[in-house]
Amino acid sequence: MNVSEWHRISELFGVPRLRGSDQSFPPKGGTPNALRPPPWSIWGAMLLVLLAVATSPAAVRETLRQGNRLYGDQQYAEAVNKYNDVLVEQPQAVEPKFNKANSYFRLDDLSAAMDLYQQAAAESKDMTLVAKAKYNLGNCFFQRGTKQRDSDLKKAVEDMETSIANWRQVLDLDPQNQKAAKNIEVARLTIKDILDQMKKQEQDQKNQKDKQGQQNQPQQNQGQQQDQSKSQKDPNQPQDPNQAPKAEPKADPNQAKQEEKPSQGQQDKQQEAQAAPDATAREIIDTEQRQKKEREALQQRSRYQEVEKDW
Repeated sequence: MNVSEWHRISELFGVPRLRGSDQSFPPKGGTPNALRPPPWSIWGAMLLVLLAVATSPAAVRETLRQGNRLYGDQQYAEAVNKYNDVLVEQPQAVEPKFNKANSYFRLDDLSAAMDLYQQAAAESKDMTLVAKAKYNLGNCFFQRGTKQRDSDLKKAVEDMETSIANWRQVLDLDPQNQKAAKNIEVARLTIKDILDQMKKQEQDQKNQKDKQGQQNQPQQNQGQQQDQSKSQKDPNQPQDPNQAPKAEPKADPNQAKQEEKPSQGQQDKQQEAQAAPDATAREIIDTEQRQKKEREALQQRSRYQEVEKDW
């Protein structure tokens, strides 16, 4: 090691120099052990120098530009890594957070994008950047609500309303922002369509329930009729439901006539029985008339025939 190199290292790391003009530095035969810096201190100092150069504002800006170039090339995951490197060195920087949120939005990670947009809007003092963060935050809610139309219509409406709220805040900061005004109208029409869809679903569900009720009504009536028929049957004589009811035997018409044909005496008795009230009345009259005639005949005989005397 020559003198010039030693002087350069000593100035770089602050190594004290010996006082006195009669001492050459370093002395002949090499550097004195008392003044020779330890190896670890040299390398540690060199590492600090390199880190200081790497973390300089110029290096951070270059890393940010690299992330932006990757974003422009649609390499969004690599861009996120670059923005993370910038945020490690400058945690309070808002621009890399905003750009990182844009990358997550392109990667369809809406939750991560919304968190970063909210941080950027809350931390930034640049109202232009705040308006951009609010605008993109509204886009995130609108996109998430659009996806939820297939699963949860109520949550979809809530996200649409939140997107409108964010775009209104943009108009408060920038009344001339035509994109935000147009997005509000689109979101309102979308909410109306979702509400109409919810109403249609409710009506379809109601019609389906009514239809099922109508289909179940005949079965209920049939069950009631079966219960009534079971209650009318003799419980002591259960019948097999699979057994057909017994048909009553048909009577032979010829046999019926023979059985029903009575004898002559039976006919007379039947006639007398049938005509009993009338016959009795006539019999009384005929008997009275016959007896009257007999009495008259006896009277005439007594007039013309003497009664035999027994004396």
